[in-house]
Amino acid sequence: PPAATLKTDDPFVGMKIGPYRVIEEIGHGGMGTVFRAVRADDAYRKQVAIKVVRRGMDHDFVLQRFRHERQIMATLEHPNIAHLLDGGATEDGLPYFVMEYVQKGEPIDSYCDREKLTTKQRLELFCTVCSAVQSAHERQIIHRDIKPGNILINSRGEPKLLDFGIAKILDPELSTNTINATATVLRLMTPEYASPEQVRGEPVTPASDVYSLGVLLYELLSGHRPYRLKSRSAHEIAQVICESEPERPSTAVNRTELVTRGTLPPITLTPEAVGRARQLTPEDLRRTLCGDLDNIILMAMRKEPSRRYGSVGQFSEDIRRHLEGLPVVARKDTFRYRAGKFVRRNKVGVAAAAVVLLSLVGGVVATVWQARRATEQARVAAQERDRAERRFNDVRQLSNALLTDIAPKIERLQGSTEARQALVFQSLKYLDSLAQEAGGDLLLQSELASAYEKVGDLQGNPRKPNLGDFAGAIASYEKANHIRRNLPDTAEHERLLAENVRGLADIRLTSYDIKGALQDYAGASKIYENLLTKNPESHDLQMAYLKTKLELAEVYGQNNYQFDMAASLAREIVAALERLDPNRQETRLLLATAYSQLGHSLSWDNKQSEAETEMAKATALADKLAAENPNDMHVQQTVYRVYMSASIINELINDELSLQFAHKALRIVERSVERDAADVQAKQNLARILARLGMIYTNLKRVSEAIAALEKAEKFSLEILEREPMNRGYQHNLAVIYTHFGLAKYAQRDWQGALKAYQKTADYFETFAQTDEKNLAGRRDLALALRYIGFTYTKLGDKKKAREHFQKALELLNQLKAQNSLSGWDQLTVDELQGILQSL
Repeated sequence: PPAATLKTDDPFVGMKIGPYRVIEEIGHGGMGTVFRAVRADDAYRKQVAIKVVRRGMDHDFVLQRFRHERQIMATLEHPNIAHLLDGGATEDGLPYFVMEYVQKGEPIDSYCDREKLTTKQRLELFCTVCSAVQSAHERQIIHRDIKPGNILINSRGEPKLLDFGIAKILDPELSTNTINATATVLRLMTPEYASPEQVRGEPVTPASDVYSLGVLLYELLSGHRPYRLKSRSAHEIAQVICESEPERPSTAVNRTELVTRGTLPPITLTPEAVGRARQLTPEDLRRTLCGDLDNIILMAMRKEPSRRYGSVGQFSEDIRRHLEGLPVVARKDTFRYRAGKFVRRNKVGVAAAAVVLLSLVGGVVATVWQARRATEQARVAAQERDRAERRFNDVRQLSNALLTDIAPKIERLQGSTEARQALVFQSLKYLDSLAQEAGGDLLLQSELASAYEKVGDLQGNPRKPNLGDFAGAIASYEKANHIRRNLPDTAEHERLLAENVRGLADIRLTSYDIKGALQDYAGASKIYENLLTKNPESHDLQMAYLKTKLELAEVYGQNNYQFDMAASLAREIVAALERLDPNRQETRLLLATAYSQLGHSLSWDNKQSEAETEMAKATALADKLAAENPNDMHVQQTVYRVYMSASIINELINDELSLQFAHKALRIVERSVERDAADVQAKQNLARILARLGMIYTNLKRVSEAIAALEKAEKFSLEILEREPMNRGYQHNLAVIYTHFGLAKYAQRDWQGALKAYQKTADYFETFAQTDEKNLAGRRDLALALRYIGFTYTKLGDKKKAREHFQKALELLNQLKAQNSLSGWDQLTVDELQGILQSL
């Protein structure tokens, strides 16, 4: 490093570590410091690099990680990987290891630009790096942190791969100290170079290093990084790395942007500057990258690991083929492409061969004509068969593209409802036809199940923008369920079946099929529980199981009014979560939700004191999570729900406290809307909390404030419905807002205003009941709206109309009772209506 960056004020400088004396600090990270040192006994002159655990960081995790890195480096022997020379512990017990010192080491990107290496020279240097990474992979080691700063170029122009601090050992005999790949490594990775599976916390394979090498090559050749992160929030990192597609390197070279590299001051990177560093004009560089190199880099960076190069060696081999003018794997292998490559490699030979070829054509034509005539019928038959198979595969790929790539991109676009309806119709038509031909093709059957589920999501997944077709969504999910139950009994198939059943439960609950939702949540829980008995150490399975069980508790409490059952389940979940790692954010989020659910269930079970104790735990944890993760939308969404629940359990008991929690929830969603005005979920949450404020203000007799809040809620809900006019969830929320309007007007003794608002509510719920006979929620909500209308007509003195509405409400609730879908709370409403009708 430059002299100005060297540090000599560290306490280790001048100290003796083993047989070496520390000269200066040459680098440091969050947990270790690297020093340049020399032999202290003058046995021979040799400079080395010594990595020592930083003081204050010598706790179990860091020591484990440090020993893990030392173990990995001891197994690696390659000229382009820094060698481990020695190791031990300092006098005060800090572990260290001694490794090869990279003389005048410079990060690979800085070296290439300073030396103005050509594209060819950069590719050759990169292939040397690939050789080092492939050598590590052959020893079952994945680096997981490939980036320019971990590849230093020495004084001889040779690359050296460094820093195996978060590497993963695949060999089970060597991996006893391998650190957990989820939460720990995610905090340590470099997001700009991390693969999508690393960002999502999924298991990594050598394909993850292929991806990081692709990002590195993108930067070496184009001068730009493929992704631009505006912040370091987990939400943005996941969204950018996992969902957005990078532009082609040949396009990126035309970009002008302000970039920052490490501690260096920001610079403006222009096409001219990038070209000069590669001894080309911007246009020449663009032409150089366009074609093979674009395709090679983007193939290495594909989102799905299975679609990248099969190994680093294959990646490097494709670059070698490009340098030699041969066809590459990343380019579609057409005759025109292969012929063009051949001609460019052999221009003189091709010209001579062309002369000979023309002289032979006359004699060959007659013979070929006779042969072709004899085999024409067989050829046509084979062609038709091949064409049919290609057509089948093309349609199969097109279907996957429509559901996987296109549908998610249009689901949030305003005015896309008709397009999504057409997509659902055509997809179902194709899938039903394909299902008849799937036969014993297990891969095709698995694809079919996933496709049916994606169609079901478009139709009526309540967690996503949907068309409000819950009956259709259930039918699609059930088709997928039937397929999944007939697939081989593997852990992966069982996990996907559990997700399917859980999705079915979500949709059934939205359509108020409480009995069906309870059965499905319980079924999904059982599948996860069985999987856990086979793989008890799986954190992902444990969390999926507990989340599903908590959803089951929520249905028992909030939808089926079995509050004792809900509380019992919530206590079990809380106890399980309290035994898990308290430092995992996912655990803390679910624990806050579980405390909240327990408090909610206890409150409705007339155990208010216990409820407030549990809710206090939930809100205290939510406060901490909110403060620690101000920009993480997933965290903020959970905190919002906890505050909403706290507001609900204090309603009509302590309305001032209920108001305080409602305001805390309001501040969260207001920040979300300010941060992203296009976030439909944030606007929907804002409409909900404003509706809740309207109800609380009504309870507090602050009716003018209630109406002001409800008017804002109505405005946001109508805006959302303009984008999603068929979304039943959004329609339902607007109907609830009109109910709150009715209550506020009723409190003002504005009977006509209340009647008008209640009638709007009833109109929505009547539409739900009529358009979907299986949607029991529509009938229940319509009954409650008619009850409100009946009360209002009583105030207006019109007993006849009041009786009509009370009678119709009772009939609807009795229909639910006949289908065993009447909750305990609803039974109280039935008893009330019967008494009212007798009095009228």
